[in-house]
Amino acid sequence: MSLGLVEASKYSNDVLQKGVVELFVKGDPILERLKFKDIKGNGLTYDVEKTMSQVSFYGVGEDWNESTSEVEQHTAHTKIMGGDAIVDNYLKATRSNVQDLMQEQISAKLKAMRWAFNLTLLYGYAITETKKFDGLHYILRSDTYNTVPIATNNTTPVALSLAKAEEAVDMIKNGGADLILMTKQLRRNINKYLKGVGGVTSTEIQGKTVQTILDIPVAVSDYLSDLETCDLLYGATYYGYNYAEGTAIGTSDASTSLFALQFADNALCGVQSMPITTDKWDKLEKKDGSMTRIRWYPSIMCQSIITCSKVTGIKNEVAAA
Repeated sequence: MSLGLVEASKYSNDVLQKGVVELFVKGDPILERLKFKDIKGNGLTYDVEKTMSQVSFYGVGEDWNESTSEVEQHTAHTKIMGGDAIVDNYLKATRSNVQDLMQEQISAKLKAMRWAFNLTLLYGYAITETKKFDGLHYILRSDTYNTVPIATNNTTPVALSLAKAEEAVDMIKNGGADLILMTKQLRRNINKYLKGVGGVTSTEIQGKTVQTILDIPVAVSDYLSDLETCDLLYGATYYGYNYAEGTAIGTSDASTSLFALQFADNALCGVQSMPITTDKWDKLEKKDGSMTRIRWYPSIMCQSIITCSKVTGIKNEVAAA
């Protein structure tokens, strides 16, 4: 069973920890939806079905053919992330009547953690960035099952057509997409096109008006880049972002990607060996101050590779078709 970070924190008696988790998740379109499985050990090995087993109709007395599904083992390895928020005792004594310095430092540290986690969730490549987990660009790398590459020349992205976005959404077989994720610049260009052909659609979610495309809620991400490379060959003739660039993102080809995501235990789901925790020290050995350490051992997984998809190799323009 998986729970969202905020929901899981309700089982803790640590008031500081609850507040940290709520502040970490608040307002983030991914973290508000992503649920996490608590595991023992440093990773979770799971089977990804690559080939479906076959069923046939048979005549009376006919021999039955053996058919089994083909699976491939993947492992979501959890990693160590966190940071220390330190406040000098002199500043605490002279400025505490003006502002809560420790709260400010904790907020700044959580902002940095959220940035690091979301960037790795999208671009992580553990083969070269061994301290980080694999991200969605690497997990969704099959142009047969979950990737729509659209660039026809190496390093030259092409304008997005909404038909290609729909193709990516149609790749999701087990249920539908819960969210379409893109950059702010790509959303602006899509909306400019939509306003010229009929208007932008929206829906109400928890009292807020949220834009939709293909009846799916849209969210923008500050962690997705408009400066992706476009030099990985998919299939025979199409190119997209090279996941091996990792979180460094690489030399810019002015390319970007769009993701269609489903959040569920067998779809995009978080994994954690330890939830977000806080430790406090009122005295430090080498510093005259106090410290709050925030720790987390997370990763992500996508057990069914047909529950999420992406369009990659996009130039920040929208084509008519």
